[in-house]
Amino acid sequence: MIDLGNKLKTMLCIICRDALKPGGAAFLCSQMRSTPYDTFEDDIHLRAVIDWLCRAQDVCGGRGVSVSYHLRRGWDVAYPETSGYIIATFLAYEEATGIPEFLRRARELGDWEIEIQAGNGGVLSNPLQSDTRVFNTGQVLLGWCTLFERSGDERYLEAACRAGDYLRSLQEPDGSWQRDTYCGARTYHARVDWSLIRLARISGNYSYLDAAVRNLSWVVQRQNDNGWFRECGFNGSDPTTHVIVYTLRGLLESHLHGGTDLPDMGLLSMVQRAVDAICGVIGSFPYRGLEWLLPASFDANWKSRDRWSCLTGNAQFACLLFRLAGVTGEQKYRGIGERIVEAMKSTQNTATRLQNVRGGIGGAWPLHAPYCSNAFPNWAAKFFADALLMRMNPSRGPVKA
Repeated sequence: MIDLGNKLKTMLCIICRDALKPGGAAFLCSQMRSTPYDTFEDDIHLRAVIDWLCRAQDVCGGRGVSVSYHLRRGWDVAYPETSGYIIATFLAYEEATGIPEFLRRARELGDWEIEIQAGNGGVLSNPLQSDTRVFNTGQVLLGWCTLFERSGDERYLEAACRAGDYLRSLQEPDGSWQRDTYCGARTYHARVDWSLIRLARISGNYSYLDAAVRNLSWVVQRQNDNGWFRECGFNGSDPTTHVIVYTLRGLLESHLHGGTDLPDMGLLSMVQRAVDAICGVIGSFPYRGLEWLLPASFDANWKSRDRWSCLTGNAQFACLLFRLAGVTGEQKYRGIGERIVEAMKSTQNTATRLQNVRGGIGGAWPLHAPYCSNAFPNWAAKFFADALLMRMNPSRGPVKA
């Protein structure tokens, strides 16, 4: 039997299922060529990606946001982790536009997360399984904190405190989290520290801040002199930009939210050291006609052999750069962030008549590359929406998750 290869097999599935639909043939041709799409004003791209996130929530009946739309398998189940931080995106969009629907959508997600919260306070890794995860819990915790600040509803604070207690109970003596994790202690748990510091602020219980400080102390010991982090990638692999920026955003937000209550660990300088290293290589790796996208991963020397780009990591890095520009006043960060957003806009199909694709952001560029291959994950859409919101409204402040 002839081995057609994954890309061609998927394309043949699209031919059989979608090519006869309005717009299907044009979408198929664009995927085979992996050519950039036309770009428009930021608000058109923002509305398209928000509409896609709404569809991803609606296919789950409002109860969470689907993990992704896959070209072969269709919509997947709702994903607790990312649904949790999409809450903050919907609230930021509601604040920017005044459209009340998005407060309703955010509350639906927050209520669903409370409904499925495990008895130990943790958040499930999958609604179809019973195991909880530290990182997932931290991300939903950010969403609950944002909802409580927006609505004043004590249920969200109560759920957040149960989650914080779960996180404290699992912490190792060295401050790391080994149990209930995907692959052991990782530096990207700095995003969990961000959530615990926010919880300490709104609850008045500073034991959560103490837990965050213990883990931050573990994380900072993992940075090399050149800014690269050990124990950042999944298992033994080089870290993707996705988890590298998880680490950096977590450190930056911990620094900013911790204020004078946080010991001086040099978090801001650590973030800048890594960001400057990444900024030094971006633009050197054109991918299928697009410059200003990052390679998918970096080794310990900030080198990469990848010939594809993780779009989630790019959107996250743009958000981080906008945030860092506001903190430091260094406009070079904003300039690079804007170039990344422009490149990402070229990966978003806003015109196809296939509504499950229209406005979504692929896992990778090109779409068939290894990360979330041939799929549009909800977290890529979330961070792209965040980047657009932060670019369009710099005085409004960052999306809070």
